[in-house]
Amino acid sequence: MNVEKPITDRITIADQPTRDDLARLRDEGYVAVVNLRNDGEPEQPMDVAAERREAEALGLAYHHLGVGQPVLSDPGVAEACAFIDREAGRGKVLVHCRKGGRAAAITLIQQARANGWGADEAVEKGREIGLALDPGLQAKVEQYLNSPG
Repeated sequence: MNVEKPITDRITIADQPTRDDLARLRDEGYVAVVNLRNDGEPEQPMDVAAERREAEALGLAYHHLGVGQPVLSDPGVAEACAFIDREAGRGKVLVHCRKGGRAAAITLIQQARANGWGADEAVEKGREIGLALDPGLQAKVEQYLNSPG
């Protein structure tokens, strides 16, 4: 991995891990992986099914939510956040995508939900904890956090 950024003592965002990265992460106390990539993206050493098999063979819990062009919506985002919350109670969680942007977006939503932040506060707090987003992803996060329900 080229990008590996701890956001809390239990949640780290990153770019695409390799098989060797997954083994190292397990050895460092990680218990779970959230993959936000879709099959067929560039620079993808393992498709979703292969990454799931590899992670689970190492004893890591695994969750996939393919994040692409549409707006961020439920039930997918809520399920990913619940998975992160649950697994972070057991150990460290890696949230990854191709370069870290989508991982930052989902983690910001998870942190906003966990801490009761509204959209504006989430963007500001996100910057403070290293989750600054590009304008397109920030708009999607704000839209999600401002949506009813």
